[in-house]
This record gives sequence, structure tokens and C-alpha cells, in this order.
Amino acid sequence: QRQMCIRDRFYKSVTPQQAKTIKSIFKAITTKFPQLELVIAWNQPMVKLDKHYIFGASASTKHVLIAPWDAKVLKEFAPKFKEGTALKKTIQLPNDWDVDVKLIQTMIKASLANLK
Repeated sequence: QRQMCIRDRFYKSVTPQQAKTIKSIFKAITTKFPQLELVIAWNQPMVKLDKHYIFGASASTKHVLIAPWDAKVLKEFAPKFKEGTALKKTIQLPNDWDVDVKLIQTMIKASLANLK
């Protein structure tokens, strides 16, 4: 319940376009991986498995940023985001990015495999 309010607050803090993109990204993740918990941490939406953070997203003025928490996964998948720019710990995507559900899900699958 409390997480819901915090999540709503996050989505109100970004543009409607960014909220739509970020919600679509997390829908792609939680639909395929229902065992992951969607939480707000460091004022941004994240998914985690038990105590392990797997993935997060945030927004800046001109971009949506996604962050796989696994450095190997970031390095492997960043080049696959054609519209994206790889930064040190995140991938910068356009606010109106057409969410590549398969790519996001494959990236999460790789992150989960690396936890084992």
C-alpha cells in the first residue's frame, strides 16, 4: 500500500511520456518475472529478488535511464539498445522509446542467471 503511493509520486514527478515509457518497461519485466518485487528505492522504481536489486529506471529532463544492476549484463546488452547510449552504469533511452519487450526480458533473464 505504502509503496503504491510512493510509486504514484514517482510517476507524477516525471513527464507523462516518461511515465508511460517507464511503466511499459516494468510491465514487460513483471509480466514475465512475477517473482520480482517492484519497489521504490533511492526515489526510483526498481525490481528486486529477495535482497538483490536486479534493475532500476529513472528519468532526466531529456531521457529515460535504465540500470541493470549487473555490470556484465550492462556491458553485454547496452549495444543491443539501438536508440540508446551506454553510460557508466545506465543506458540512456529517448523519453518516447518504443519499449523492446523481448530485449528487456532477455536482459532481466541474464541478470537473474548471474545471481546463481
